[in-house]
Amino acid sequence: MDRETAETRSTSGLLTKRTLIVAAVAAAVIALLLAVWQVAQILLLIFASLLLALFLRTLAEFISRHTPLSVGWSLAVVVLTLLGALVLILALYGPAIADGFYQLFRQLPTALDRLRGTLEQYPWGPALIDRLSRAGGTLTNPQQLSRIAGIFSTAFGALGSLFVVIVLGLYFAADPKTYIDGVARLFPKERRGRVWEALNRIGHALRWWLIGRIAAMLVVGIITGIGLAVLGVPFAFILGLVAAALDFVPNIGPLIAAVPAMMVGLSQGGPTVLYVAILYFVIQGLEGYLITPFIQQKVVSLPPALLLAAQLIMGTGLGILGLLLAPPLVVIIMVLVQMLYMRDVLGESVEMP
Repeated sequence: MDRETAETRSTSGLLTKRTLIVAAVAAAVIALLLAVWQVAQILLLIFASLLLALFLRTLAEFISRHTPLSVGWSLAVVVLTLLGALVLILALYGPAIADGFYQLFRQLPTALDRLRGTLEQYPWGPALIDRLSRAGGTLTNPQQLSRIAGIFSTAFGALGSLFVVIVLGLYFAADPKTYIDGVARLFPKERRGRVWEALNRIGHALRWWLIGRIAAMLVVGIITGIGLAVLGVPFAFILGLVAAALDFVPNIGPLIAAVPAMMVGLSQGGPTVLYVAILYFVIQGLEGYLITPFIQQKVVSLPPALLLAAQLIMGTGLGILGLLLAPPLVVIIMVLVQMLYMRDVLGESVEMP
């Protein structure tokens, strides 16, 4: 009897010990996830600086391959060229661009009045207008006014974040090997070769993703500006810039870019707003069927549903920065899944980008 009792106590003690270990591990994982969540914005800024560094390094290596300059000097040429181009654009077109945005914002209230007049022609229009008016009236209370005042601090925070991204990006671009070696040394020696391979694959995929995004932005911005100018829509150049910038975010960005263009088209009267909608639809169709397939031949193919889900989740949880960086993060996840799970664990033959 005593022997059975001792065995029972031993089994119970072992089970308790294992339960405590599992609970401790689970608590540590949860604590780690909470800590990562608390510093998620900082991690996203670091990731954005890595993308900037990859962009600068790609240009520098291209120049170095085709000139006698070293990569370091080529990087200096790239930075100075981009800085000079930015200063030149601001000096030549800065006032015109600022005035264009100002005039655009001045035109939007007129477009809203015209939209109100259009909605009042329908039986359900007045009720919708009343709801929108009551929602807008809440902006007059002190709490909402204080939130609007917080926009200024947010703007200063955005400028500070941009400065951090630029500085870190320059450091990463100047000497990437030091930081890559630092990451590899966190793993056992027998696994460092695999880590190097994974980092190279990720860098290759992100490089082609960046090239594709920039090419798509340029094409969309130029075609949009030309198309709006042909339709006689005011601020065609400004709206083209907006379309190019927002095209960096697949799926969601083009929808947002179409809103101000359609509002301006609505203020012109007639069927202009319909022509603007058709223009944006055609442009996005060209990008989806011509540009994107070419990109996916060079980079890991991103399932549209997975990409959209990641954008919605990260946009909701982490704000605009999460929305912007969701696509490249999906690229990294897809590469790691193909390398470390499908190829290493499942043993499947996967064609890597």
